Amino acid sequence: MLVAWAGHSLTLTAQPGRTVTLGRDPECDLVVPVPTVSRQHLRLLHAKGRWTVTDLGSTVGTRRQGFLLRPREPVPLLHGDQLDLGAGVHAAVEIESLGSAPIAALDESADVGEARAVSQASTDGLLAHALAASRAIGQVSTESDIWANAARALVEATGLGVRGAAVVEVHEGQRVEVLAEHGAHTGGWSRRGIAEAIARPGQTAVFERGGVGGGDRATMMHDSQYLACHAAPVALGASKVVLCAEGRTELGDGRANFTHFLGIVSEIAAQAVVQLRRSRIARYVSPNLASVLAQGASDPLDQPPHWMDAACLFLDLQGFSTIVDTEERNLPEVHSQMRAVMDSLARAIFDQQGMVVDFTGDGLFGAFGVPAAQEGSVGAAVRAGLAAHAVAPASRVGIDAGRCLFGPMGARQHAKLGLFGTVVNRASRLESLARPERLHGGVLCTAAVANEPSARASAQFLRIGLVVPAGLSEAVEVFEAVENGSLDASLVAEIEAASRSLEQARGASALAALAAQFDAAADRHRRLRWIAAQARRLAESPDGWEGVHRPAK
Repeated sequence: MLVAWAGHSLTLTAQPGRTVTLGRDPECDLVVPVPTVSRQHLRLLHAKGRWTVTDLGSTVGTRRQGFLLRPREPVPLLHGDQLDLGAGVHAAVEIESLGSAPIAALDESADVGEARAVSQASTDGLLAHALAASRAIGQVSTESDIWANAARALVEATGLGVRGAAVVEVHEGQRVEVLAEHGAHTGGWSRRGIAEAIARPGQTAVFERGGVGGGDRATMMHDSQYLACHAAPVALGASKVVLCAEGRTELGDGRANFTHFLGIVSEIAAQAVVQLRRSRIARYVSPNLASVLAQGASDPLDQPPHWMDAACLFLDLQGFSTIVDTEERNLPEVHSQMRAVMDSLARAIFDQQGMVVDFTGDGLFGAFGVPAAQEGSVGAAVRAGLAAHAVAPASRVGIDAGRCLFGPMGARQHAKLGLFGTVVNRASRLESLARPERLHGGVLCTAAVANEPSARASAQFLRIGLVVPAGLSEAVEVFEAVENGSLDASLVAEIEAASRSLEQARGASALAALAAQFDAAADRHRRLRWIAAQARRLAESPDGWEGVHRPAK
């Protein structure tokens, strides 16, 4: 068994006949010093030719293949099983031989339409079916294939008498669409059964002919003996997903086992969908946010592009080309250092629940308010920008906020999430304007950012002036964001007044006078020094100055 948590791992090899305990207690065979792990968390026992695992009444519980174990009830343990002990503690099981474990094997030659009593299926037999379903569902890489294999697993579970199974999507207005179907069933599925399953989340609605469970009120095939429906704990947009099964067997004493099995397959499929969504979104957002988004209505990569309010952040590391232009033997070390810096920059984005849209060689593109709407997203972008600039002082940051087209971008075969629109362009242009020879700022942003309440609560903003970025036709009011409380309010007001004075000045003498005035105050802040330098430059060639900065490329 391999147990891993937060960058640590332990391995234990146990021989048949041995008992193994795992927990926080130093007396355990496997000691996991994680606060959420109980002192005596679980026990592994080998007896009668097979291994079992038992949760010892732990606080957070133990999950096997995603399903919560009942406290103090032994459960068979198989090769390849995954155990989750909460708080990022995971265990992987490898078993060389199961001996003569009394687990019913799958009978591939059995006629799935043959009527057989469910009561013949033991608990171990159902476990074997559940494991087979888990493996089949876990081998595919699309949501449609997950649902198809879930329906197939129900029909191919020999001994249960399932003649047909389906996964249906229930849209608003109760319109039903079949996502996947397997077996001999033809025609529609019972709306009554589907509605009952949706009304009873976590439970299986069962209808049996002859009135048990209300079979006379649910539509089923003329020779079917039962209909069972279970709502999967995952959504598709505003729709619900329901697994349905119909069989020619009287459930009898096996009713509880069968309904439990249908619920297990539903949970396995739902978890596979969530995990698939999480794996596709995890490259963009923090692990916590990825988990939340994976539980949402649909995979963002499957949604058509749509308009969202977002804050966009571009960052670029200055001097990267010079660093890379080194001897070949030094490049691995440079690469390692760059990855460490990029990890820190991404963390600054993730800490504010942002999304890393893309890495751009020596920089990154981040966004806030997507894929899910985020209250205070503009302030989050500003805080992330300041944090990133603190990590890499030799960096330039540009931020803008507004409506963007968000969704899958690029070729269909290699689509990735992205944003598109003027806001993206402006943020990118502002990043390039932060160069010392242009606007000379660390974190530049537009008025849409500087005037937003959550942003104003997150930073102070120093007005630079009206600027026409290269490639854009309209002037943008530009500000530099600095740490909240780093400057006196009077100095912030003085910088704004100076920027407006420069905008209004016309002619060589007026511009020269401003240059002299702000040269005297240049030691108070570099923004005043920059304004003095601009006034001096413009005084030498005042023609064409209309109060709008047009930095050269």
